[in-house]
Amino acid sequence: MFSLLRSRTVKKRMIVVGLKDDNSSREVLLRLLNLVVMVGDSVLAVHVQEPDGCVFDPNTFYIHEDLCKSKQVDFQVKVCTGNSYIVALSHLVRTNFATILALGCSNFLPEEPKVSNCLRTLPPTCTLLVMDSSGRILIQMAGTSQQGSSSTKKVLRSSLSTPSKSTISDQSARKVHQVKKSLSLPVSSASPSNIQTGISENCKMPSLMSQKLFQRLATLDIKGSGRRFSSEQLKHATNNFGSGFLIGEGGHSMVYRAKLENDQAVAVKVLKTMKKSSEDFFFREVEILSSLNHENIVRLIGYCYSQDLQAVVCNLLECSLKQRLNQLEWSDRMRVAIHVAKALDYLHSSSPPIIHRDVKSSNILLSDNCQPQLSDFGAATVHQQTKKTSTHERPFDVVGTFGYMAPEYMMYGIIDEKIDVYSYGVVLLELITGKAAIQTNQASQRESLVLWAKSLLDSSLCECLIDPFLDEDYDKDEMATMMTVARLCLLDPSSSRPTMKMILQLFEEPEPWVEMQIKKKKEGFLDGISLNGESESSHFDETDST
Repeated sequence: MFSLLRSRTVKKRMIVVGLKDDNSSREVLLRLLNLVVMVGDSVLAVHVQEPDGCVFDPNTFYIHEDLCKSKQVDFQVKVCTGNSYIVALSHLVRTNFATILALGCSNFLPEEPKVSNCLRTLPPTCTLLVMDSSGRILIQMAGTSQQGSSSTKKVLRSSLSTPSKSTISDQSARKVHQVKKSLSLPVSSASPSNIQTGISENCKMPSLMSQKLFQRLATLDIKGSGRRFSSEQLKHATNNFGSGFLIGEGGHSMVYRAKLENDQAVAVKVLKTMKKSSEDFFFREVEILSSLNHENIVRLIGYCYSQDLQAVVCNLLECSLKQRLNQLEWSDRMRVAIHVAKALDYLHSSSPPIIHRDVKSSNILLSDNCQPQLSDFGAATVHQQTKKTSTHERPFDVVGTFGYMAPEYMMYGIIDEKIDVYSYGVVLLELITGKAAIQTNQASQRESLVLWAKSLLDSSLCECLIDPFLDEDYDKDEMATMMTVARLCLLDPSSSRPTMKMILQLFEEPEPWVEMQIKKKKEGFLDGISLNGESESSHFDETDST
């Protein structure tokens, strides 16, 4: 979308925008800044004050200043006085060597004679861009003036930026429509010989956007949520999403290795469908990732939202815990367990807390030295603690992976930090056993690692859980600690589970817990939890974590 308008040029562009003192012009300016203006461009917003017109307040157009700062755009508002709207604008186009003159318009197509008169005042190096308040490009044509003069006898009044009272004839509308079918913006503004005439079909996309969608895209730009890529840029970086660049695939997305123009290696996560649900996954992931900063969480580089592509671009880690599990030594497995716990504690300590909802081994990416980073935030949600979910109704928005989902979430849709704690406990079982959360037996039936392991954790046979690939090369105290944590994470009800902060304390200072375990075993208890699985009071309430 807008790939031609946003294509890079050798020189940074100067864009002149005609303004009226109304909300429609403010809307057009916002959409222009979001959809057309690129990093480093200069924008000169101009209001032509008629002698008998109302006083214009330029401060009302500085509401977009934050957006301009985030895109490193030089933005100015200028007020001119004159009888001719277009003469004044064309003069500023020439004196500032502008490559685009942007005007607002009503939803009706402007009349062809007025468009022609306007084009005759502009040099061929400048493109006339007429946009309606919904962001739809109505006209995109290069100037036709062959003279260097900054004046013209043809006067085009301000009907291009206010709704036209006249009715456009069918014949006139058809003529303008024919002109629009084959124009594209010049690749370089420096050479008139490179200019083509026509309008890209991709420019019609904004008219299909809902107001809510546009606002979400504008918010991402204003917050500076990473770089906004075009679909062409990502296709080029992935060899048109070639199979040789594919490094992962999930239920909702495919992940490709990519190399940007600055030789930076990145991962491009492409959503498989363009339905409303996938759109929610896309925005949720970009909005949440852009607010996070932790060494054990993937870093957002940018995103792409166009008619044919929704993608999230992050730093590249090509391998996951699921892929490398059986190759890891015990020290690597402990490192993964502790650092993933740090990432989850960071999320849960946010205000309000962020619940990942899909913690699993394939979403834990590993660097070459086995430093983990939690990824895939498409299912993540901000936990509103005042919102209660009824335990008598099954909600419609239950997302996650079978084998990792907490029973209260899978059955009743209850969402809080403890569902991540449960999923983390399943990951610990995978680190201990070297087995996947869901396995297929010889009868092609799926078996749950949790159901098999919990009975052994509750007995003296827990050593049967240990991955034989470790070949007994592990620290026995650390193994006992990890087993204890895994058992506590999988407790039901969820109030019996520890918080991630408590889990980190247990990993960092295991001695008091191990001594307590030995003592409690003699009394028939394990850390305040009886061997039949019942909790001794509310041992792991949130208040204990402080």
